[in-house]
Amino acid sequence: MPTVSETGDAALANSLDDQDEGEDDIRSDDEEAEAAREAAQKRAQEAQAGQDDFEMADGEEAAAAQATAAANEDIDIVAVDEDDPLDAFMKDLEVPAAPGFITAKRYTTSRSKEPQVFNNSDDEADLDAVGQNTDDILAIAAKRKKKEIPTVDHSKIEYEPFRKAFYNESVELSDLTEDDTDMLRAELDNIVVKGGNAPKPIQQWSQGGFGAQILDVIRDRKFEKPTPVQAQTLPAIMSGRDTIGIARTGSGKTVAYLLPMFRHIKDQRPLDNLEGPIALIMAPTRELATQIHHECKPYTKALNLRAVCAYGGAPIKDQIADLKRGAEILVCTPGRLIDLLTANSGRVTNLKRVTYVVLDEADRMFDMGFEPQITKILGNIRPDKQTVLFSATFPEKLEKLARKVLTKGLVITVGGKSAVPPEVTQVVEVRERSTRFHRLLALLGDLHAQSEENLSLVFVQEQATADRLALELNKKGFPTNSIHGGKEQIDRDQIISDYKAGHWPIIIATSVAARGLDVKQLKLVVNYDSPTHKEDYVHRCGRTGRAGNTGTAVTFITPEEDRFASALIAALTDSNQDVPEALTKLAQDFEEKVKAGQAKKMGSGFGGRGIERYDASRDAERARERKQYKTGDEPDEDEEEDGKDEKSKKKQSEVDKLVAKATGQVRAIDNKENEESKNEDQGLIPSALNDHLTRAMKVEKKVNAPKAAVAVNDPLARAAAAAASINSRVGGRGSARAGYPVDNRGPDAGLFHATLEINDFPQKARWAVTNRTNVAKILEASGTSITSKGTYYAKGSEPGPNDQPKLYILVEGDTEPIVETAMSELTRLLKEGTIAAMEEEVRRPTTGRYSVI
Repeated sequence: MPTVSETGDAALANSLDDQDEGEDDIRSDDEEAEAAREAAQKRAQEAQAGQDDFEMADGEEAAAAQATAAANEDIDIVAVDEDDPLDAFMKDLEVPAAPGFITAKRYTTSRSKEPQVFNNSDDEADLDAVGQNTDDILAIAAKRKKKEIPTVDHSKIEYEPFRKAFYNESVELSDLTEDDTDMLRAELDNIVVKGGNAPKPIQQWSQGGFGAQILDVIRDRKFEKPTPVQAQTLPAIMSGRDTIGIARTGSGKTVAYLLPMFRHIKDQRPLDNLEGPIALIMAPTRELATQIHHECKPYTKALNLRAVCAYGGAPIKDQIADLKRGAEILVCTPGRLIDLLTANSGRVTNLKRVTYVVLDEADRMFDMGFEPQITKILGNIRPDKQTVLFSATFPEKLEKLARKVLTKGLVITVGGKSAVPPEVTQVVEVRERSTRFHRLLALLGDLHAQSEENLSLVFVQEQATADRLALELNKKGFPTNSIHGGKEQIDRDQIISDYKAGHWPIIIATSVAARGLDVKQLKLVVNYDSPTHKEDYVHRCGRTGRAGNTGTAVTFITPEEDRFASALIAALTDSNQDVPEALTKLAQDFEEKVKAGQAKKMGSGFGGRGIERYDASRDAERARERKQYKTGDEPDEDEEEDGKDEKSKKKQSEVDKLVAKATGQVRAIDNKENEESKNEDQGLIPSALNDHLTRAMKVEKKVNAPKAAVAVNDPLARAAAAAASINSRVGGRGSARAGYPVDNRGPDAGLFHATLEINDFPQKARWAVTNRTNVAKILEASGTSITSKGTYYAKGSEPGPNDQPKLYILVEGDTEPIVETAMSELTRLLKEGTIAAMEEEVRRPTTGRYSVI
């Protein structure tokens, strides 16, 4: 009988043998992973509790160990001091895991310092999750690029007090009664003032409360007395009131807000280092900002003040350097002001010292879409600032927006409705497009025959038209240059400078030059392309007849521009001018088109893009370039843009007409009535693209006439039937017009078909619809057959009676919807290619500063 010690040793040995035999089963891969996870959890718990030992057995082993311990708790085990082999094996497996766990935690905080190798797809997914893919990087870059002006909490800033009211009413004006004041305002071009406690209009410069230095400059510039707008707005602004001044062009609005500004600045302490300006003047265009800055120079020189002009297109580093030297006056455009305020984290300049703010041509600025930026800028200026708005027009919707930035403001209207000055002789001519150039030559010849010093300004809608018209006039012996937004700013400034000096007697311009351009000896304004709305007409014609001088404004309007006739009639009526009968008839015809649903009325206002829309326009241009140069595997992108300007609308209209001519109406193959109706509608091209596509998508089914009964024994009848069958397969070439696309009637012809003539489109557009990659996509999507047919003919060439037709595409399919789908996609590609080619042609002349002709 074995002893107790032997029994305990035997039990322990048997237990070890059983565990050794089942070790392979226990330590399977899945269970090893599970055991490792449990061990890690236990180690974490033991670390928190301050325990150093580790639990290494699973539930069954723990229960068995507890049972064994309970059975042998009073037994002295001989090998108690020896390491258990299983425990040693488990420790060898588990002990290195603890440092590994700690290393992983340390790795997460210092992985940027040590190179890592990722061999697991899960790691790559984690990379994308934290923004390492291309889209996230572009989104982060765009977010960093976006320029935001921080919001200022004025309650935490202690502003210096300043004085706004400098006006003291003279004795002569104080003696005027209310009736006398109303009569005086009526004499001063019918001045209307809205707002309480408006000061009386002044009649002499000495009544304005200006200093001796300002009065000396006024005397040197030979300003005899204030103009009507100056007479009423000067005392209002000098009294410290927020003011809206509405007056026609050339009435002296610039001086009306400059003179109080100088008095306002001189009353405050001088600027310290790195302090921003005291007066801020914002203008919508670069040319107007330059004009205002030029108007300031005589006064700033006499008063020892500095003015800086900041606008886009010029190097910003020079403008930053000027601001850092200190400037009491900043004349700028809204976009460049935001650039300056956000440059170098806002350390270039600030608006803390600004107490006098002017928005010149305020309607244009709000209308261009700058309202959010202007509101943000004005919100960052001290609340008790003085704000002045001036413009030639002030529509009701913009007046509501402008009232947000004024505090108990005065609204001063001079001359009633915005109208062309009476010093300007207005002529509106309804004529065909082909006759405009010869009429322009006659007008320019008569003008320069009177005096070689006379200057003329011709307005067009598009940049390409400006360059082309300038080239044609130079060929005819008229020295001409053009100015538009496509030219570099340094060239535009130089052209305007030379124009004012008389080196260029004729300038072709887009509406970019219609605001604030003040040129002496400008006697003739020609609207070569009709203005699109009344405000544009008023500002264009207002470039002549300024400061009491006389001038002439001639406007051409073609029958195709009938939608603008009502705006011209309204402008002529407001300025008490006679309306030509031809113009009235043109407007009536357009109204009939509107009632019939053939046309839509034009909206008023300049329209514009604003900063966000400028960004959207740039993004759309980049998307177009990516789409143009992409490979076949890349997805299509949507290129629709909001807020297109007039140039893009006209370009789109031209492309739509080309597409309409190319698609036309699809003929039925043996249907004479349909052929006749097509010939009647050939010359009718609707103006809307939807009409083009609707008409082009009328895919018709081939109708084969039932075969006549043929007598079995009649050889003549059988011969006639065979001849008719051959003629039908040939396609009736003799009956088709020369050069017209011949429908496919071969054995593989589809049940439905349509044609798209592409011969007269640009090469880029033709390539877009014949490119193998694009065609393969359409074939796969629609299941149609697309074939290029005909021969390419150069521009101006026409095929002869027996020649092949012009290059065209034939689309065939078994069902009408699939042919419509293919035609719609081909039309889209053709239109996009045409627009891209036109844009490239427009950009080509302005890629460099100079071009060799």
